[in-house]
Amino acid sequence: MAPLPLLELGPDPRERGKTHGAALKAAIRDNVETYLSRFEAGGADRRKVLTESEDWLAFMQGDNAEYAEEMAAVAEASGTSLTEIAMLNARYEITYSIFGSEAKAVSQRPEQEGCTSFGLMPEATANGHTLLCQNWDWLEKVRGRTFVQRVRRSSRPGEGKPDFVGFSEAGIVGSKMGVNAAGIGLCVNGIVTPRDGANGIRKPFHVRCKEILDAWRFDQALAPVVQTDRTASSNFLIGHAEGEIIDIEATPDHCAYIYPENGLVVHANHLVKEARVTSQMERISPNTLYRGPRLERLLRAKLGRIDFDALRAAMTDHFSAPAAICRHADTELPEPKRVITVAAIVLDLNERVLYATDGQLCQSELQAFPLYANPSMSNAA
Repeated sequence: MAPLPLLELGPDPRERGKTHGAALKAAIRDNVETYLSRFEAGGADRRKVLTESEDWLAFMQGDNAEYAEEMAAVAEASGTSLTEIAMLNARYEITYSIFGSEAKAVSQRPEQEGCTSFGLMPEATANGHTLLCQNWDWLEKVRGRTFVQRVRRSSRPGEGKPDFVGFSEAGIVGSKMGVNAAGIGLCVNGIVTPRDGANGIRKPFHVRCKEILDAWRFDQALAPVVQTDRTASSNFLIGHAEGEIIDIEATPDHCAYIYPENGLVVHANHLVKEARVTSQMERISPNTLYRGPRLERLLRAKLGRIDFDALRAAMTDHFSAPAAICRHADTELPEPKRVITVAAIVLDLNERVLYATDGQLCQSELQAFPLYANPSMSNAA
C-alpha cells in the first residue's frame, strides 16, 4: 500500500499553489497527458480542448480570484502551462460533455464510468457519528497521481475561511471529497443528461467543491450548488456533523433533493428523483442501475450497527465484476477509458477525519488524515 501524498498548506493561495506544484510536478504532467488522451479517445481534438480551456481560465479568473491565483501558482511551480492547469480544473465539464456525446452514440461496448456514494446519519452508525463515504471510480491512470491537502486557515467559526482536509487530483485546486472545521463534508458523483453543455460556461464543478468546503454554515455550503445554473450535471452529497445530510441531483437547469431514509442515503450515477430531464449515464454505464440499490441493501441490513468492518464489506462488493461497487479495470476497453476504484473515501464529520485508500479497498487499507490531532477513531481503520 502506497502512502497518499499529504500536503500541509496555509492560508495564502499563492503559497498553497507553489507547494502543490513543486511537490507534485511529475504527477501533474501525467494527469495533463491522461486527460488529453481521454478527451482524444472521446473524439475531442487536443488543440480544441486547450483552446476551450482558455475560456474556462478567463471565467475562473472573474468568478473566483483566489481559486485562479492558486491555479496560477500551481502552473508556475510545476512548469506546466496555465492553460493546461485550467484544463485540469475544468476537466469535469470537458469530460462530461464528451460523455454526453458518447451516450448519444451508444458505443458497442458500454464503459464503466461512475462512482457510488452514501451518507450515514448518527442513528445508522455504531458510534453515533455522521459519515459520508464513497468509492471514487475514475480513470485507472489517475491512480498514484492524487493527494490529500490539509489546509490551515481558521478553526474559529465565522473567522475567515475554515480549515479543511480534502482529497484531490494532482493539478486540481478544489477537493472533491473532504471535511472542514465546521463539520461540513462533501462527496460527489457524475451524472449525464442531454442538457449538459447547453448553458455555456458556468462556475466549474471543482470551484463549487472548493466553495462548499469554504463554508462555515450548512446553508452557505449548499449555496455554491443551488444558487447558479450549471454547465454539466453532477451529484453533490453534503453533510454536517450535527446529523444533517442532503443529496443534490444538480442538472444544468434544475436541482432535486434526496434526504436520508432511516439514516441512510445512497447515490450512483443515474438520476433518481429529478424527472424534468432525461438521465443518460446508464446508456454508457448500465452498472449504475444496480450499484446504488445493491449498496443500499447491504447497508440497510446493518443499520444502527455500521462500523468500519461493515463499511469495508459493502464497499468491497464485487457483484458483476469488474463493473462492481468495488471497480476493477475492464481490459477489453481501450487503455485511456479504463476505470477503477481509484480511492475509497470515508469522512467522519464528527471527528473531522478523512480516510482514504490508494486504489481499491479490497487491496488497500484506509489511511487516516485527521484535520486535527488525536481523533478517537484514527486507528479504527
